[in-house]
Amino acid sequence: MKIVMADMDEENIEEEEGTELELEALYRRYCVRLKHALFLSALCATLVCCVLLLCAVCILHSNELSHQTTPIASLSVITFVLSIVLCLALLPAAPEWEALALAGSLLVTISLGAGTLMATHHAPLPLFALILMVHTMMPIARPIALAMSAVLTLAYVGLALGTRPLAEERQFFQQLICELSLLISASGIGLYYRALTERAHRNTFAGTRTCLEQRVKLECEREQQERLLLSVIPAYIAAETSTL
Repeated sequence: MKIVMADMDEENIEEEEGTELELEALYRRYCVRLKHALFLSALCATLVCCVLLLCAVCILHSNELSHQTTPIASLSVITFVLSIVLCLALLPAAPEWEALALAGSLLVTISLGAGTLMATHHAPLPLFALILMVHTMMPIARPIALAMSAVLTLAYVGLALGTRPLAEERQFFQQLICELSLLISASGIGLYYRALTERAHRNTFAGTRTCLEQRVKLECEREQQERLLLSVIPAYIAAETSTL
């Protein structure tokens, strides 16, 4: 008898572990879907901004387009890259394809980062937004997001040091420290927001799971009560009782 009970306990433990693994896999898919939706929103918004900016440059500098070849070319390349990544991200299997998510995130970050760094003096604020986007809206792991944001920050610092003016170095370094603090704060804000979002998603998933388990438990208890009722009294009396 003890052996049978031990076997039953082991089977129950295995079933619970299998259920936990299935629920964890379901939670991962839930998070992947949410990240993919955020990534699509970020791509659409960024693509619209790039198209509008390209149109504005062409309209405002229509008389001297030959002097605006660099910004027009960079905006055109960024728009093309974003369009390709958006088309790939709209594929049905895209949310489950981790390699595509990583490649798309890298392409978007490289193209936007390179285009932003070309502005040099106006780069910190767009880089701030890009780093926030990397941490909060791209379907990549946290270490990869940290590495990408660190590369963007170091690339800007290196570019600023390489193009710094020889005069007024003290003022330049003061400004560089402020800009570096801004970019580092973008990573901190992104990590904090990501942690809060993941915790909220976990709590939401756990609450939904608890509600479903309670509902299933109530249904099982109701079925057991009906079986017990049918086993005690005749079926027609039980039917009348249940209708009442």
